[in-house]
Amino acid sequence: MATLIRNSRLRHGSPTSSPRERLLMALCGVVIVVLAVESTMVAATGGSKLLVILPIALVAGLALVLLGVVNFEAFVYATIVLRSSMDVVKPSSTSTGTAGVATASASGLDPAGGLAVIFILIAFFWYLTRKREGRVAPPASIHRICLGLFAAAGFLSIIDSASVSVSFLEAIRVTAVVVMLAVLEVMLVDRESIKRLIGAIYVSALLPVGLTMFNVVFHRTQFSSGGFDRYQGTFSQPNPFAIYLTMLIVMGAALFPHLSIRKRLAMGPLLICSVISLYFTYTRSAWIAVVVGLFAVAYLGRRRAMLAIMIGTMLVSLVAVPTIAARFADLGQSTNPSGTASNSLTWRFNYWGQVLPLAAKDPITGIGLKMSSFATNQQKEPHNDFLRAYVETGVVGTVAYFALLISMVVVARHALRFTKRRPSSYERSIAVGFAGCVIAFVLISIVSNVISEVIVLWYYVAFAAAAFAVTQYRQNAVLRGLPAPAEEDEPAPLDNLRPLPAPHGA
Repeated sequence: MATLIRNSRLRHGSPTSSPRERLLMALCGVVIVVLAVESTMVAATGGSKLLVILPIALVAGLALVLLGVVNFEAFVYATIVLRSSMDVVKPSSTSTGTAGVATASASGLDPAGGLAVIFILIAFFWYLTRKREGRVAPPASIHRICLGLFAAAGFLSIIDSASVSVSFLEAIRVTAVVVMLAVLEVMLVDRESIKRLIGAIYVSALLPVGLTMFNVVFHRTQFSSGGFDRYQGTFSQPNPFAIYLTMLIVMGAALFPHLSIRKRLAMGPLLICSVISLYFTYTRSAWIAVVVGLFAVAYLGRRRAMLAIMIGTMLVSLVAVPTIAARFADLGQSTNPSGTASNSLTWRFNYWGQVLPLAAKDPITGIGLKMSSFATNQQKEPHNDFLRAYVETGVVGTVAYFALLISMVVVARHALRFTKRRPSSYERSIAVGFAGCVIAFVLISIVSNVISEVIVLWYYVAFAAAAFAVTQYRQNAVLRGLPAPAEEDEPAPLDNLRPLPAPHGA
């Protein structure tokens, strides 16, 4: 770090720090010491966890605001790096498996919600600054438009919500995802900017994956259900952690062959540890989704070796790791002798029957975001995004949700078509990886709460923005007054490609 700071100063012609910089560093040191003393005293006296979190959250929020004002791009990457680890400091974080929070006020104290508000505000001022400077933004993708419509349906669902504050806060969180997608579609103008984004995403995995590996090695169980000790990293539950890992593994497998040797040495261990962490979440839907997503990557990327390795690994795993088969074994029995559901799939089918009638209250705009967690005796989320969209946002939100799913496919298909002529390019790996992520996303949505896991959406839209960006190099160059990249000649119609005739005498 010291070397980076020194090099930065030399590049900008300031080999020594100014009195103002030294004063700022001293103030930061004082703040850190004060927070450390306050946290130690609270911990020693058995005080509330909230008394530790709030001061740190306030200082961290102020630091992010200052970073956003000084360097907006660094602010965006910082939020991407930090978001995956923020749920670990939730004041109401538990491992009971209850989906909903107890009160609206508890939901409002969520640090991730504070980050969403900060991000929206900073992005708004960034947009105003660009507009004042006369800088033209590229047109919105169909994906951004559909995601914005779904967020609007979320706000509309507040009309009949039993808890306006909870539904409003959830709509704000979804809006932050829309803003993130909008910002990234403007920021990602070339290959280097995409690489910086991808780097930030995988740096975000270091803490949650590292914590999981530490807990596995030292047998520190975070969550227990169905007779299995499950791990959730820095996430609030194993399921969202598993979905997050699924996205990173699928995209990482697509990117890996196109990385430099040095980056492969970093990415390889991270992907291996991510696979191990995914296994220890014991999330069956994510296991299936990651396998299907990887098969899609191997097929679309025409990687026969990868297909062979995957098939061999699956066969060996089923024999060498009996807990995998054990995790699926209870699916053959629907009920226990006591009459209760013997597995989570049967429980889901039963629970969906309880959730669906809730839509009768307001079939047009729904009962409000997150309200399905409050309106049932079990107080759990529906574990089905299609059902959740209908119950919580009504017909309006359901139409918007299906439009969102279609837009995912459109962006993935466009990226695949656009990069078809460059099968060995970095851009092709992004397109293939995103297509695998879309397939995994839809599969998990059938039996899980993907659209409500804003932390997962945060990283999904980052990959979506990267996939959209690989098709926009030429347009972005024109907007910036630069010549089009040499490798981005206008592609021929991809449905009717024919090999070029060999030159005479060849």
